[in-house]
Amino acid sequence: MGKKVIINADDLGMSEGFNEGAIKALRDGVASSTTIMINQPAAEHAISLLKEVPGVYVGLHVNLTTGSPVSNPEKIPSLVKPNGEYIGSKDFKTHKKKFVYEDCYTEIKAQVKKFKYLLGYYPSHIEMHSAMDDQSNKAIMDVAKEFGLHYDVYYKGEFLQPSPEKYFQVEEKLNSKVAEIINRGATPNDFFNDSYDILKDKDNGLVTALHFHPGYVDAYILDHSTLTLPRVRDLQTLTSKSLKGWIEDNDIDLISYGDLKK
Repeated sequence: MGKKVIINADDLGMSEGFNEGAIKALRDGVASSTTIMINQPAAEHAISLLKEVPGVYVGLHVNLTTGSPVSNPEKIPSLVKPNGEYIGSKDFKTHKKKFVYEDCYTEIKAQVKKFKYLLGYYPSHIEMHSAMDDQSNKAIMDVAKEFGLHYDVYYKGEFLQPSPEKYFQVEEKLNSKVAEIINRGATPNDFFNDSYDILKDKDNGLVTALHFHPGYVDAYILDHSTLTLPRVRDLQTLTSKSLKGWIEDNDIDLISYGDLKK
């Protein structure tokens, strides 16, 4: 049995242009899983494209910083500006603003329910988009436990996930080296040089989870995201023949977040 790896296409639903690229990565490339931003204006467009990738796993990419919330803005004042749109990730990343547990919990639960409304089932895995801290991560854990969903988050310095009796255990590659790759976009050489430690950790018994943003850049992405051109590089890499060959040659077993439950 080869090393189990999740190659996740984050940010599905962010824009129509991005959706087209993400679906290409799932259909023609090595992306094995995706998570959708259910509050984004192109979420329903993304769902309409899923027919091109029947059987693909879709989880929830919880979004508390981009666009507008699912909840009534008056019920989550710490997350929104006076116009009802999200404050944005920059203020949270620079600690000008702090997440408030109660508001995060309210909005995350609303996003889980909207996922169920639009897709007809609950996500089995939820994760956070962009900025996060202990308060938002505790809210994600509590909502996940309430709905019986998989999660993996850092909370008070510990990496937490459901018990190994119920789920295969995940290692999220989120170190400084991987952060640098995310910010410039991945290349096949990042795999060939084992920048993600897939080969180094091949026998550690954990599922390696990698996050990419494969898609096309359109006006919405330019106006609402600081991550732009790296998305195109991710798409090119995840659909490259050389990467597909490397995965086959190294006996990599691509799975999704939906495959973690025992």
